[in-house]
Amino acid sequence: MPAVLPDPARTRVVLAGTSDFTELDGLPAVQGNLLALADLFRTAWGMSAQHCVSVSNPATPRDLSRAVQHAVSEATDTLLVYYAGHGLIGPRTGQLHLAVESTEPDSVHDSAVPYEWIRWEIEKSRAARRVVVLDCCYSARAFGVQSDAAALEVDGTYLLAAAAETAVALSPPGEPLTAFTGELVTVLRDGVPNGPEFLDLDTVFSRLSSRLAARERPRPQRLCRNRLGLAPFVRNRAYVPEQPAPVHASEGVQPQPTDIIVADLYTARSLADTLQAIADGAVAGLGFLQATVNLVQPEGDLVVAAIAGNAADEPLLTGRVGAREAWDRRLSMGEDWDGLRFIAHRDAEGLDVDGVPESFTALSAMPAGVWHPMDRLYAPMFTGEKSSELIGIVSLGPPKQGQRLGPAALEALRTYTFHASVAVSNARMRSYMQRALVRLERDQQALRASEESFRQIFEYAPSGVAITDMRDGERGRILRANDALCRMLGRPLSIMRRYAFMDLIHPEDLKTMMALSPEGGRAEVRLARQDGSWIWVAFSTSVVADHSDGPLFLVVHVDDIEERRRRELIMSTDPVTGLLTEPGLRLYLQRRLCPWPTTGRQAHVVDLSSGEHLFAHRGHRHKLPPGMGSTLALIRLGINSFKAVNDRFGYSAGDQVLAELAGRVTSAAAQGTVAARVGGDEFLVLADDVDVYGATELALRLSRACAHPLSVGSPDSAAFSLGTTYVLSWATCGSSWQEALHDSAQRMHEEKRAG
Repeated sequence: MPAVLPDPARTRVVLAGTSDFTELDGLPAVQGNLLALADLFRTAWGMSAQHCVSVSNPATPRDLSRAVQHAVSEATDTLLVYYAGHGLIGPRTGQLHLAVESTEPDSVHDSAVPYEWIRWEIEKSRAARRVVVLDCCYSARAFGVQSDAAALEVDGTYLLAAAAETAVALSPPGEPLTAFTGELVTVLRDGVPNGPEFLDLDTVFSRLSSRLAARERPRPQRLCRNRLGLAPFVRNRAYVPEQPAPVHASEGVQPQPTDIIVADLYTARSLADTLQAIADGAVAGLGFLQATVNLVQPEGDLVVAAIAGNAADEPLLTGRVGAREAWDRRLSMGEDWDGLRFIAHRDAEGLDVDGVPESFTALSAMPAGVWHPMDRLYAPMFTGEKSSELIGIVSLGPPKQGQRLGPAALEALRTYTFHASVAVSNARMRSYMQRALVRLERDQQALRASEESFRQIFEYAPSGVAITDMRDGERGRILRANDALCRMLGRPLSIMRRYAFMDLIHPEDLKTMMALSPEGGRAEVRLARQDGSWIWVAFSTSVVADHSDGPLFLVVHVDDIEERRRRELIMSTDPVTGLLTEPGLRLYLQRRLCPWPTTGRQAHVVDLSSGEHLFAHRGHRHKLPPGMGSTLALIRLGINSFKAVNDRFGYSAGDQVLAELAGRVTSAAAQGTVAARVGGDEFLVLADDVDVYGATELALRLSRACAHPLSVGSPDSAAFSLGTTYVLSWATCGSSWQEALHDSAQRMHEEKRAG
């Protein structure tokens, strides 16, 4: 691996990010990421704008892959590819896809960039160092894609991911950068105090991990199967060349003015910054060779949160936990220096095996007996000056030159520890608030995801779905209806919202609907279409309840069962004649009759081209016979003396006669009429769109057709004729099928009795 920083002339950087989407939630912080990183890399590596390219809001997958392809062709020293935005999972492969502006969540495979595209291009690169940084959800899934790739077997590839393969990356509300990139920029911009002159990728990752862990944010992931992680990456901006040690007074190390180092504690931007500032201040300001800050966790144990003065131990100890019982024992041992606790190495029996993580600095050329390398000095931090609630412990290594602390240095340390306690409390409060905002954002993201799932299920359901209001005064009003229901009823959503379902249900089915339980149920009813016709549906309901305020919404599922009902109608035929039976006739009338009378909701109009009187309801029209408020003609045709046929020739011959008469009725009836057998020797013909004269003419035609001579048995059998009786009635809009059939039967009864 190269032992120098990247050569700006032979290095190429691609910074890609998508903040604006047509189908996904926006990520405004991504724009801040690109600006901050572009400024940082151009400054740190001295790169020109041509060699450090930002690809903001690529419109298509090709726009992103093309930029990577161009950089791969030119880079020979270092290639760095960065992406921030939405990470999506392919529906079949489970592989990572990078979202662009036009990405559609329902079509990830062909509207987002498969990470494999990026991996294929990087494999081709001639660069000695290849670095990929992914700041998106599920970004560690790139490891699975790359784990079998030849690129990682070649020396010089490093992949840094913001989140685990099943975790989401965060963009906290109100912050200018995303959580991962914000900390990455801080580490690269501010450097690592007391670190080496050049930072390698492993050091950057370690520092990044500890900072994110302290803020309880998703831990980053890395994949590196070579030694690129140890090669110089950027110059450490916090590096200070070691100065010759000053000659101290006999009382020991004299601290710097306290207000200078304390100011850094209160200007820290986060809890992680504050903890690191405490450790750095103890080393740079108070004159200790090393310092470790142990922070009390919610369960009581203490975690190593920051280290200064010993860069080698930082990645080994950061994040390790020491038991509270072991720490309490240490704070009860040794010498009490007025709030500080000093344990000499000779009194440290058992401390090497109590599990508390510690860092020690080897001393050289120290006066014998002044400060032993295994001496321990602890500065406990409490929530207040007189409070006993422990919030952390600063573990301090030997003072420079190994000399004992005098009274002034001890007082400076006590003052510093007090201010450190206040700074930690303040930072923790800010951290709690930030975590609360993050949790709120997570909840909102989960809610948005849930709402999006419901929306897709609602909108794309093959059957009709609606949501109705259940509040008093608005009960039953349709709030939302999916496209399937709008198509089913022939009404746009804007029209659907004007109705409650009770306005659309057939009057004869209202009792069925009213019988449904308020908690939900299922029924088969008829709903009115825009054209005035009726459609049979299976109507089921369920309540969305709020335990505090009671039911809020009713979810209604509507399945089209018209075809099933039609099949039932077809099956409701007489086996002798092939005509409808009375149950089949009832189903037909239920679908055909308008529920409203000719007054009120229906409008009386005149067809100007023909002069015919019409009435209409929502586009449903019938001719209106003069002087009658009628819509559907019912012609009942009775066969006279049919009983004599059965008595003379037998029932089999009677069935032949009925079948012959049914065929004549069907042939003589006008196209579009419906014929049925009712009773043993009567036929009923329903004729729509006729006036009284047309209906009478049809009745006479049917009667004449049935009066033609008949023969039973062989063609040579003697022919005979049967007389007929007919009556004409009307099914008026607003009447029920029971009323229509009863009126027709009653008229026939009166006609036969009169004859």
